[in-house]
Amino acid sequence: MKIAIQVMTPPYSYQDMDSAIKIAEAALNKGHEVAIFLFADAVNAANSRVKPIRIDRNIPKKLEELIKEKGLRVDICGLCMEYRGLTEEAIIEGARPSGLPELAKLIAESDRFLSFPA
Repeated sequence: MKIAIQVMTPPYSYQDMDSAIKIAEAALNKGHEVAIFLFADAVNAANSRVKPIRIDRNIPKKLEELIKEKGLRVDICGLCMEYRGLTEEAIIEGARPSGLPELAKLIAESDRFLSFPA
């Protein structure tokens, strides 16, 4: 099964990104194909320069691990990146700048689509 998950909320202000990651990891562990599309303030989840305090979760690092180890696809809205000053050099390895045409394609080709807005 192909699953696409869109997240729009900031990664450290709401639990949406955590929920998306847990759903993605569980689906990947069961052999499903999963893509996460980071939209609006959620693009900060792919910022490799985020340095959470030791006791907090490292969301960019977790996404990067899922990309490398489980084949998670992470697309990032390119316009949202520019608006927030996030450059391609600063995003996690394996994630890719993308856009609304790619999001539309992900939705069209997925069996399930989940969206986490504020």
